[in-house]
Amino acid sequence: MLQNYELYMILNSELSSDEVETNITLVTDLLTSEVVAKDMKVDKQGLKKLAYPITKHHSGFYCLFTFNCELKDIRTMNIVEKKINLNETIVRYIIINQTDYLVQKAKETVKKTEVTALRDLNKGKATPKKCLSRHLGLREVDYKDVNYLEQFTSPYSKIFNRVKTGTSSKFQRKISKAIKRARHMALMSFTPIHNG
Repeated sequence: MLQNYELYMILNSELSSDEVETNITLVTDLLTSEVVAKDMKVDKQGLKKLAYPITKHHSGFYCLFTFNCELKDIRTMNIVEKKINLNETIVRYIIINQTDYLVQKAKETVKKTEVTALRDLNKGKATPKKCLSRHLGLREVDYKDVNYLEQFTSPYSKIFNRVKTGTSSKFQRKISKAIKRARHMALMSFTPIHNG
């Protein structure tokens, strides 16, 4: 059975455009040779400021690889990770199996509503508060959707508990996981020092 995977990585901001292209080609060839990646799509998102410095880097080239592969042994993906770790131009990366995520996203029917922000949904209301994800008709939460996730963190970068947000326990787990992934990829900060 084909599995859908996503590789999101940050390249060193000091690289030239040719060096960025070379590294993207190297990763593409690695995925093709090691895990026999099919239907690969590469989204070059360009230079972005990091939410916090990583090894003295304050910005980096973000690149997203989406591909399908049939893994008979998960150790094959571990080989890919080891080879990516050896590449010093890759500042940070994350590999995620997106199969279940895409199945749930396909079933999603986003509701047309004027209220799209958590603050507006529960404005002036006592408990119990409403779950924003259910209000919008969402089934999954994307860790790359920073604007949505920031509603669930305080100015001190603490994740709000579900009593404060009205989020169901199911979505609280999904939101917490998405925020942790966003923090790992420097899309969101860990501490208030880097906020603003």
